Amino acid sequence: MSIAQQDELWRSFPRTALEFEERFASEEACRTYWIEVRWNGRVTCQRCGGEKVWPLRGGRLYECARCGHQTSLTADSLLAGTRKPFKAWFRAIFEISVHRHGISAKDLQRIMGFGSYKTAWTWLHKLRRALVRPSREPLSAAVQLDEGFIGGKGSEKSMVLAGAEPGGRVRLAHAENNDEATLKRFADAQVAETANVTTDGLASYNARSLSSRPHDKVVQTQEQKRQKDAVQNCHWAISNLKRWLLGTHHGAVSAKHLQAYLDEFAFRYNRRKTKGVGRIASRVLENLVTAKPMSMRSLIDGTEPCRLFPLDYAQPDGGG
Repeated sequence: MSIAQQDELWRSFPRTALEFEERFASEEACRTYWIEVRWNGRVTCQRCGGEKVWPLRGGRLYECARCGHQTSLTADSLLAGTRKPFKAWFRAIFEISVHRHGISAKDLQRIMGFGSYKTAWTWLHKLRRALVRPSREPLSAAVQLDEGFIGGKGSEKSMVLAGAEPGGRVRLAHAENNDEATLKRFADAQVAETANVTTDGLASYNARSLSSRPHDKVVQTQEQKRQKDAVQNCHWAISNLKRWLLGTHHGAVSAKHLQAYLDEFAFRYNRRKTKGVGRIASRVLENLVTAKPMSMRSLIDGTEPCRLFPLDYAQPDGGG
């Protein structure tokens, strides 16, 4: 799908609850929109690319007239294997999108009428995986970098790396530490090579971790920070993150799944100025189509803390 087509779908997406109810009043309407997002409105065979197909099983499966291959509407997407109707998924997506501070698994269970908390928890984590676009633009122009800690009494604290554009977007990552190798990976993935970077006096922020990016290292006293904090936007983002985790999720976030919550917070923060909050759901639906399938078992067994920084990452000096 072209950028122009994506933009048109976004602009035409319901902006209010009433518009949403009218647009997606039936399962067929939801399937039609899904097909529009995934195949530009016309299902094609996943094996041979043939466009002559006919529906089976009420329209959730299509068989190719050329090769006989059967293509599921949800195959190879985050909804692969689901038995729930599209209408239920669309409702869940809309609910988590329009609530400014998100909703907990308990709230989703109540709204959707799920019999199991585990089902609601799994749905939320699947949808969180759809919040990060692999092709999203890195932070650019002026970028502040810093780190903070999540957690408190009775729980182990987790380090969070933060990148922030003044008045703009943020990026957050759960990390084991803030050494050169970790900061380099964070900068390379999240910050444009031409960005002007501002940091505090931490020694790990240097030419090895930030490469050729223009770098302003600012060492400040507490009094100077109170007057004008050089990395204030990072501090604001981390402070708001802590309040969000406590307010929406009551602080009950394990280190294993922390990155998913960081992704959700950044997604919401970066869209805080979006007009017609219902349109945020359109972006989630687009990402559901391209995100890799994920089962409850893989979510539980295959998720690791600090998953953005695998242990086999090569060190900047060539070691590791």
